[in-house]
Amino acid sequence: MTQLPLISILTPSYNQGRYIQQTIISVLAQKYPRLEHIVIDGGSTDDTVSILKRYPHLKWISEKDRGQADSLNKGLAIATGSIVGWVNSDDFYAPGVFSRISEIFEDPDVQWLVGDVANYYQATASEQYIVSQPATYESLIRDPDILRQQGGFFRADLLRRIGGWDPDLYMVMDLDLWLRMARVQPPYMLHEKIAYFRVHPDQKTGLARGGVQACEIDRVLRRYGVSPAIRFRQRAKKRVWWLKGLVKGRLERAGVLNFSSM
Repeated sequence: MTQLPLISILTPSYNQGRYIQQTIISVLAQKYPRLEHIVIDGGSTDDTVSILKRYPHLKWISEKDRGQADSLNKGLAIATGSIVGWVNSDDFYAPGVFSRISEIFEDPDVQWLVGDVANYYQATASEQYIVSQPATYESLIRDPDILRQQGGFFRADLLRRIGGWDPDLYMVMDLDLWLRMARVQPPYMLHEKIAYFRVHPDQKTGLARGGVQACEIDRVLRRYGVSPAIRFRQRAKKRVWWLKGLVKGRLERAGVLNFSSM
């Protein structure tokens, strides 16, 4: 009987003590027999470390770093699994997905895969299922937002071969990673719910950092020689997204509408 592959889950973390326990439990609840969970904490000042100490199965470090990409690279350096997943400390996995991931990677031609992700709205405990769009290098250039990081799993040797995450990127290290991997091979698209993306006011991808994200997307696209016209469309798209989010937020605070339950 063929031995199941070891899956390494990387969780970068910083001051997400209110959420990280659910992340840890969602990994444990998979009941997958060959698993390591590595938490790379950036020196949290909340109760994160005390929570990590409750779970002896974890591999974890807590120290200052250069940001999320740097922490992911630290995790990859100590990961021993042949398959790597990446879930942030405020997100969590759907039940029973690791065995399915393992089955797909039995095909040696599959280098990475992306599954579907549901938005989980913290305020209402409701969810919205979102189907991941087919991704190629060209489609990622046209629309950098089509992949959801929480649904991604990768062969560890592919991650190492392409150099891991760029620590100079703060917001879109995932897009840069997708583009480098897509140049090797498009992902296997798994249209099953793999994970939940938690929507909450303090998240890194919130409106307050929309400008930083737009600038980084432009920087990455410029790195890959994308035309000014396409880059302008992306900046305009992000501007519209920011304005819509601003209006929605004000309407919600005024009690006019509740978009979180939609």
